[in-house]
Amino acid sequence: MEWYFYKNRVILRDVESFDLEQTFECGQCFRWRRLESGNWLGIVRGLVVEAEKKGDDIIFHNMSPTDFTEVWHDYFDLGRDYGTLQRKLAENDPIMEKAIEFAPGLRLLRQDFYETLISFIVSQNNNIPRIRRIIECLAENYGKPVEYKGQILYSFPESNVLSVLSEKSFECIRAGYRAKYIIRASQQALELDISALEGMDSAGVRQELLRFYGVGGKVADCIGLFSGLMPDAFPVDRWVRRVMTTLYPGSGTSNEEIAAFARREFGELAGIAQQYLFYYARENRIGMDGQEDQ
Repeated sequence: MEWYFYKNRVILRDVESFDLEQTFECGQCFRWRRLESGNWLGIVRGLVVEAEKKGDDIIFHNMSPTDFTEVWHDYFDLGRDYGTLQRKLAENDPIMEKAIEFAPGLRLLRQDFYETLISFIVSQNNNIPRIRRIIECLAENYGKPVEYKGQILYSFPESNVLSVLSEKSFECIRAGYRAKYIIRASQQALELDISALEGMDSAGVRQELLRFYGVGGKVADCIGLFSGLMPDAFPVDRWVRRVMTTLYPGSGTSNEEIAAFARREFGELAGIAQQYLFYYARENRIGMDGQEDQ
């Protein structure tokens, strides 16, 4: 992918398979927000970036070449050929072909492990607007301030900060019963060697994630998938189960059966396949009954 640096901006030229709205609004992340200009503003690892789509180019404002190569290139999964993987997924699968045609610019982000861990612990039995509010409030109370164009954004809190708080400290963000999960999981994260997880297969990573307090099967799959540690994970909740039984009637009836079907059907691309199907079904209200669990 061709890119160049100009006046505090990184510009990606003639970008294919990268749509900002589809990527940020598919349910995998919670801290990117659309500005009145139509651009998107986000903060990752304390770095604030404003992303703009201009013609066939994508412009990242407030980004240095070093930050692009060391952080953002991996975060946006820019080293993967999405055209090739889309053709592979759509081959002999008209349902997946429709899902990809609906959101060809959706990309699977590779997010910070700890932020993903806490975000998806918060996501349990919650809807996306409330998840966003809790996470943003968590950052405003316990993250570090970063100034951009006269406004203050806050980095996601570090594990050593949240690990020493009391449950009462979380009353301001109305985390409810999740407060004890956040504290204990933060304590466990301090003892975790991320590099060890990076050397494991998905089954091994999942087993380690299930050791975290408050993390069940579906949340473990989300954490593994959206942190880039388990690219073949296929998170299933009751909403995804309804979607899959509608689109793929032979996929099974239980979460386990559907996840196993997806791994057989999509292989190592099961994770991105889940995102194409989830976004396509949600936006077209396929299998919905008024609930949204992811």
